[in-house]
Parts: sequence; C-alpha cells; structure tokens
Amino acid sequence: MDLSDMTLFKMARQKMSWLGQRQTVLAQNIANSNTPNYRSKELQALDFDSALREHRPVQMQATNKLHLSGTVAPKEHREEKVRLKDVYEVNPDGNSVIMEEQLMKVSETQMQYQLAAGVYQKNLKMFRLALGSPSQN
Repeated sequence: MDLSDMTLFKMARQKMSWLGQRQTVLAQNIANSNTPNYRSKELQALDFDSALREHRPVQMQATNKLHLSGTVAPKEHREEKVRLKDVYEVNPDGNSVIMEEQLMKVSETQMQYQLAAGVYQKNLKMFRLALGSPSQN
C-alpha cells in the first residue's frame, strides 16, 4: 500500500508545497520593501472546496431505517458571502509593500505549515499503529 497516493497525504503535501512557495513570495516582498514602484505579490490561495469536488461526494450511510436524514440544504441553496478585496496603502514612491502585513503573513504561513506537517505526521503514525509497525520518531 503506497500511502503517498492517498488523498489526505496528497492534500497535505500540496498544502505544504503551496505554503513553501508563499513563503518565497513573501520573502521577495520583504526584500523589495524599499524598491520604488514595487507591488507586493501574493499567491492565489488553495481552494479546499474545489479539491473536494474532484473526488466523489461522501454520502451518509443509514444503518437503521429510523435514522434521520440530513437537514442541511445542499450548497446551491445556501448563501455565500463574497469578501471584497482589501485595499492597502501605497507609499509615495509607488511601493505597496507594508512590512507589518508581510510579517503577519509570514507568521500565518509558518503556523499553517506546522499544522499541515502535524496532520501528515499524525496520520502516518496512525497508519503505522494500525499496521502494527514499530513506532518511529
């Protein structure tokens, strides 16, 4: 059984890869914080919903005829909030890098990377435990 082909592990690796690329972009933004007319860049965020749509939908199983059916309306009937793009200031020299914003994004990216790596490691340990393999640290 190749665990690297499992959806959970693929998604965790994809998220970690994206976060690594984002960290590179943020570092470039910080490095160019004093460059005239430099515009800060950002990667397009990964969309978890589209990743799930690629796979078959999960249906609830009723093991007893007395079980209740779901009460949440399908997604097409729910309202979705549209978030407007944030508008940030631009320096007089045309540079749009705001150091505090970039440092917050770096910190957020680091926390998300640690979370994705933790999910990956915990699931790997769970499979090792289920298969009876010796624990590896």
